[in-house]
Amino acid sequence: MRKILSLLLTAVFFTVAISVSAQTADELYKKGKNQYESKDYASAIPNLQKAADQGHPKAQYLLGRAYDKGHGVAENPKIAVRYYQKSADQGNAKAQYQLGRAYDKGDGVAEDDAEAFKWYSKSANQGNAKAQYQLGKCYKKGEGCTKDVNLAFTWFQKSAEQGYAEGQLALGKCYLKGKGVAQDQTQAVEWFVRAVNNPKGGKSVLKDLKKESSEGDTDSKKILNLIKN
Repeated sequence: MRKILSLLLTAVFFTVAISVSAQTADELYKKGKNQYESKDYASAIPNLQKAADQGHPKAQYLLGRAYDKGHGVAENPKIAVRYYQKSADQGNAKAQYQLGRAYDKGDGVAEDDAEAFKWYSKSANQGNAKAQYQLGKCYKKGEGCTKDVNLAFTWFQKSAEQGYAEGQLALGKCYLKGKGVAQDQTQAVEWFVRAVNNPKGGKSVLKDLKKESSEGDTDSKKILNLIKN
C-alpha cells in the first residue's frame, strides 16, 4: 500500500513539475517577446534563451530571428537555422517559412531547393501568406518540384487573398499572361493596383517595378503603364 502511495505521489510530483516548467517557459517567452518588440534586446535574449532551452517553439523561432538579424547577439545565420529547425520541427509556421528561406538562399545552411520546397510547403499549408507566395514561385520555376503553372497560380492566389503584396503582384502577372488561368487583363490590373497600394509592402513593390522598368524589363514597364490608366 505504501509503495502504491509513493508511486502515486511521485507521478503527481512530476506532473506538477512539468506543468510549472511549461508555464514558466511561456511566461519567459511572453516577457522576452515584449522586450524584443520594444527593442530591449539585451533584456529579451536571456528570457528567450531560457524559454527556448525548455523547448518553447515560439521562443526558439524568435531567438532564431535574433541571430538572423543580429539583435542582442552577434549575427550568426548558422545558429539562426539551428533554432528555426527546432521550432519548425514542432510545427511553427513562421519558423518553417524562415527555414525554407534559409535553404532557398543558402543562408546558414547549404542551398537546397528540395528542402526549401519542403519547408515552404509545410508553412504554406498552415496558411502563412509569405510561404504561399514562395511556394507559388517554386511551382512557377520548377525549383525543388515539378514545374506546374496551375499550382503556381493556386498558391499565388492564396497568398494574394490574404493581402500579401508580392502575392498580389504575382497573381496579377498570372492573369496578364494567362499562366495557370484564363488571360484576363481586367483582373490583372485589379491585382496590380492592390499590390502597389498595399499598406504593407506596396511601396516596395512599386519601387521594384520602377527599378526593373528603368533597367529595360518590358513586363514591369507594361504593368506600370496599365496601372496609370
